[in-house]
Amino acid sequence: MTEQPASLYGQQPENPRPQPPGLMDQIAGVFTAPVELFQRLNKAPSWAWALGAIIVASLVVAVIWGLKVDIDEMLRPILERNPQIQSAQIDTIIEVQKKFIMPFGILGSLFGTPAVLAVLGLFYWLVGKALPEGEAPSYLQAFSAAVVPGLVKLPLLLLIAVICLMRPIGGLTPDRIAPTSLGYFLHPESLRLQAFFFSLEIFRLAEAALAFLALRHLVRMKTTGALICALLPLLLGLGFSLLRAS
Repeated sequence: MTEQPASLYGQQPENPRPQPPGLMDQIAGVFTAPVELFQRLNKAPSWAWALGAIIVASLVVAVIWGLKVDIDEMLRPILERNPQIQSAQIDTIIEVQKKFIMPFGILGSLFGTPAVLAVLGLFYWLVGKALPEGEAPSYLQAFSAAVVPGLVKLPLLLLIAVICLMRPIGGLTPDRIAPTSLGYFLHPESLRLQAFFFSLEIFRLAEAALAFLALRHLVRMKTTGALICALLPLLLGLGFSLLRAS
């Protein structure tokens, strides 16, 4: 085994490994210097603190909203429009939903959010390996790119929680509570048009823009791949909203 040659000043120390940015640096970075943040994360990927913050914020909203929402007002119009559901079944369905909406919200925050982000990270990783700009990314880099842009939605989650605490919300779902989407101000009769306007939400669009930057500078993906990966979840979310509204 050969030893590392010593210089005139003795053995050269190994270069220290770069440290990942902490949670507060990541939160500040997504708002003030996202490119610099993602370049740092490329050298030292990190996702645990960001994922924890997103889960906690989502859990707070799920609990507060679940305690304040009027399930009857939220579900009855939807059930009455469904020709496959008889009017005699509506009250029973609503009573069942009242028992499960809080547990489902908590489970979704604790397990659904990490699962979705893990799948998104896998998608980023596969596309990044197919369209790399230089060295192929690691899954840790791809998972960090899936998680960290979501920190931009923390102010939105806080705003939703505060609004729920301060005033009645009726049957509004969390995505329709805060005045951050076009749908909050425009109220067309078409349900699909309503869903489209609510999909034009400023924090959702900001997250997509940050995802593109993360894919370019953290995952080091080609521009074409970064555009596909950033826009596809946005379009799938829009499609799901329109399908739900039909």
